[in-house]
Amino acid sequence: MISRALSAARPYLRDLGGEPAVALLGASALLVVGHHQGSTAYFAEHWAAAFAGHPAAGALPFFYWFFASVALYLGAPLLLARVTRGSFHRAYGLGLGDAKAGALIAGLFLLVMVPAVVVASRWQSFAGTYPLAGPAAYTLAAQGTAGRASLALFAAYEAAYFLYFVGWEFLFRGYLLNALLPRFGRAGAILIPTAPFVLMHLGKPELEALGAAVAGVALGILALRTRSFWYGAALHGTIAVLMDAISARPYLPPL
Repeated sequence: MISRALSAARPYLRDLGGEPAVALLGASALLVVGHHQGSTAYFAEHWAAAFAGHPAAGALPFFYWFFASVALYLGAPLLLARVTRGSFHRAYGLGLGDAKAGALIAGLFLLVMVPAVVVASRWQSFAGTYPLAGPAAYTLAAQGTAGRASLALFAAYEAAYFLYFVGWEFLFRGYLLNALLPRFGRAGAILIPTAPFVLMHLGKPELEALGAAVAGVALGILALRTRSFWYGAALHGTIAVLMDAISARPYLPPL
């Protein structure tokens, strides 16, 4: 009976082999690690005491989260691909690809999304969520330097936040998309990573979580069309920073 069961399962096990299996299982593991060891809660539990009294202590867990995400979602997949002798199909979208098409399509997306972000920022569900760090990200970095220090910390926080989306987009539209493309084709390479991408939006405003399904497909198409994940990363990061900048205005000192 066991032999018969193994024989029946063998075709399925064979289909799981190769880079798609490594990419899917590896990305799943990295998302779990990011949720636990790469979180603000992990920093607060294990590192916050070392920075007690630091003027920007409230923002430090978010810097940790953003840079941990870059390491886990960009650095670790590249290391995993190298160790497992991944195909580096289309270099996982690390090149600029079709820069003209990328700039044009991303620009058109921004024309649509910027007004939508401005409107959404006025809704309570979004205003209560963003900025993620709340006033903690914009507190004074030093006593007696009101204004300048707050704006400098704001700029550093938003730069780190933007980099977070570089790691995020590489995992879904660089590594996963290109690793899955040879076996699952264009549709599979777009749709399979979109499922965990949407689930990672749980806890966000409902409209944003639902919109992640559309965004995941659109960003996947953009990555395939341009042969690069960079345009989606720039688009995703710009929209996120814009939402933060609008929502953060009450916390910032006058210019």
